[in-house]
Amino acid sequence: MSDETLAFYDTNAKRYAADSSINPRLAGFLARLPSGGRILELGTGAGLDARHMLEAGFSVDATDGSHELARVAGRLLGRPARRMLFSELDAEAAYDGVYASAALLHAHRAELPEIIHRIHRALKPEGWLWASFKGGTQEGRDRFGRYYNYLDAAELRGLWSGNGNWQWLDLQTWEGSGYDRRPTVWHAVVAQKGIS
Repeated sequence: MSDETLAFYDTNAKRYAADSSINPRLAGFLARLPSGGRILELGTGAGLDARHMLEAGFSVDATDGSHELARVAGRLLGRPARRMLFSELDAEAAYDGVYASAALLHAHRAELPEIIHRIHRALKPEGWLWASFKGGTQEGRDRFGRYYNYLDAAELRGLWSGNGNWQWLDLQTWEGSGYDRRPTVWHAVVAQKGIS
């Protein structure tokens, strides 16, 4: 994630958190996981989704690349949220699920294969991934200076299928918006790690 993107979230953490809401697609991800399962959240932001997961009985490792957002989320959760960059993920077969709502879209395209490998390694066999991205074809920055990789459905599918042993992989697509309030095509990768 670029320094400029992290600087935006560190500088605007309270405002960004106040504008956040629970992901309506979170329930579908949680339904795939074992009761009480362990979840790694990449990019917890305000911590709203993490709080919902905790209230649903899951064990949640909430992380964010922004120091300030991790602090904001920690206050909401009543427990620390870890400051962690995607490149620092080094867990092995530790999680039943990895959840990254509007987080990996800030990773540079060239870094995505390695990040996907790290996520795959962190999942237990048959663990589930859910990760959302803004659709597009060219990387760039929004009006706030945040970097986005902007991937289309075919490129996303190719990236994930080529960088891990997934026994099931699918894409969800919908139209919505984000913090910038601009119409956006979103894609989510939903994948289940293979047994071996």
